[in-house]
Amino acid sequence: MTIRSIVTFVQPSDIDQDHAALALTLGWADALSARAVVLAFPVDVTGQGGDDEPDFGRARAAIAALADRAGVPFTIVDRSSFAYGIGEVFADHMKVADLGILTGRRGPLLGERLLAQAALFDSGRPLVIAPKRHAATPPRRALIAWDGTHAAARAMQDTIALLAPGAEAIVARVTDDKALRMDQSGIEAAHHLARHGLQAEFREIPRNGRDIYEALLAAATEAGCDLITVGAVRHSPIHELVFGSVTGRVLDGDCPLPVLLSA
Repeated sequence: MTIRSIVTFVQPSDIDQDHAALALTLGWADALSARAVVLAFPVDVTGQGGDDEPDFGRARAAIAALADRAGVPFTIVDRSSFAYGIGEVFADHMKVADLGILTGRRGPLLGERLLAQAALFDSGRPLVIAPKRHAATPPRRALIAWDGTHAAARAMQDTIALLAPGAEAIVARVTDDKALRMDQSGIEAAHHLARHGLQAEFREIPRNGRDIYEALLAAATEAGCDLITVGAVRHSPIHELVFGSVTGRVLDGDCPLPVLLSA
């Protein structure tokens, strides 16, 4: 798969603020010769209405100026109805694109967190969570989390489209605190990446009492990676509350690296 269109989101009332997801979208779109599709509509019901109505014209002009400056072809989609279907609207646009990029958010499933959930589990496309600050160039060294599940396999395949030939990939399997047999499927995953022209290797990452998210982030940072790839799993709210999950931690938006999620 070749990346030819990337979908992102900007809230019109925040157009004067820094937009990590928009910056990453324009940077990657420029490098990959892709079109940027920017959805600009409110996601929070509270505070909207009357004098607080968003200025779509100003938002469109600001987005267009940034895209023109980056030399990226773009489409801007605004929406005046913010109380219904915001997640579905974003997911629908992702279904006919190659990639989505959003920023993460803590707290209940409101605003961009709701968009991320819909984009991830209802679109069938990969979603990248952008860090608050990061170089807006496509990745050259990725850490791919591997547990042998279909979500991990899909995330690995989606990553291939982002990595240029000759780029590096580490297939990383987080092990428990006890010795385990090396996973043969992880080794074969590295061979699969190599057949696609990537410099790939398989590594086992000792958990050492950490949660899996922390183990992956530490390994990626130590290896000098500029992307983490993870298969995403939808858990019940109770499971998230008691056990947490890598997907939930990524959607919190605290990771200093871009994270590609595939469900």
